[in-house]
Amino acid sequence: MVPLKLLVVDDETDFAEFVAEVALGMGFDVQSTGDPEEFATLYSADLDIVVLDLFMPGMDGIELLRFLSNNNCKASVVFMSGKDMGVLHSARELALEQGISVLGTLQKPFRIAELREVLSNFVQRPSIKDTGTDELPSLSELHTAIEKQEFFLVYQPQVNISTRQVIGVEALLRWKHSSKGMIPPSYFIPVAEENCLISEIDSVAATTAIMQLGLWQRKGLNLRMSINMSTRVLDDLDLPEKLATSADELGADIENITFEVTETALVTDVSRYLDILARLRMKGFNLAIDDFGIGYSSLEQLVRAPFTELKIDQTFIKNLETDAECRTVVEISVLLAHQLGMHVVAEGIENEAVWNILQELGCNQGQGYWIGHPMPPEEIEPWILRWSSSLVSSCHG
Repeated sequence: MVPLKLLVVDDETDFAEFVAEVALGMGFDVQSTGDPEEFATLYSADLDIVVLDLFMPGMDGIELLRFLSNNNCKASVVFMSGKDMGVLHSARELALEQGISVLGTLQKPFRIAELREVLSNFVQRPSIKDTGTDELPSLSELHTAIEKQEFFLVYQPQVNISTRQVIGVEALLRWKHSSKGMIPPSYFIPVAEENCLISEIDSVAATTAIMQLGLWQRKGLNLRMSINMSTRVLDDLDLPEKLATSADELGADIENITFEVTETALVTDVSRYLDILARLRMKGFNLAIDDFGIGYSSLEQLVRAPFTELKIDQTFIKNLETDAECRTVVEISVLLAHQLGMHVVAEGIENEAVWNILQELGCNQGQGYWIGHPMPPEEIEPWILRWSSSLVSSCHG
């Protein structure tokens, strides 16, 4: 297996060597420089990761980030700084705006374990092209997937953070291509939205999730179901009636169904969607604002739309233990949501330390790999039994 290529750029030679040694120990093919002026000569299109210090003389990290953007860099970036944490956050947002993947940010000095954790988050992603490649499908294959019903749902558990009781699940859409395997939602959802195919996909997903909820309810399993909804389907004025009829016919309790709409999607023109959002709420459905904290008009959306739940973006949750600014954002978000009469869900919980902080801050519910991975419907009941058993054991331990 060819080792992943990593480039370290840091004018602090000792620190550059430290990062390089850790990366070498993890099996990376590493290049390192203490001179940002050498960056252009060391850069290559096949780099996988660039570890970049922000504050450097002559040419700073933001200028190097501009270089990466101008060269359509496919590498993921790790930002480091021993100074202003606010600049780290700004650099991250700037990179994301320019389409550059960010593995994480590290405040100097950091421990080996922190660096290893960030680097281990790297997952190679094939480049996305509209015409399709050997790895990713074309638009015509997306049409075929809809016709052949290649999409399916997995369900990730959501748990009450105070009591550890299972509250519900989030339905997550997946696509298994007949010959190319699993296709990431980050690819096919935007493509479906851009080509007016998302309504068909969302309709199938919502119906499948509601049907599954009805099946669980008839078996005596009282769960809430969260379903993602693209704003592209919120132009259908009959949507509230269609969904209410579907819930009734499939035997699912409307009050146990939550539709999630991303904050970033609502930023464009929330007034267009208020009609349908308000009537969904009037039918008895719950509404969640998803990915909260990464949009641009968060407070306006919370006040204008009838949301019952706020989901804090995993970007803030994953860094909650080590990043004081992320903790402040989460703390204020929880307080704000509660003052507005909303429940708060944290997504992306990956360890018990983060769980404990969320409990301390008063967050209502959580989901993440530390709790449970997304799983097919037949695995939910056994998982609940195992989770409940571990809860009983801990109480008697």
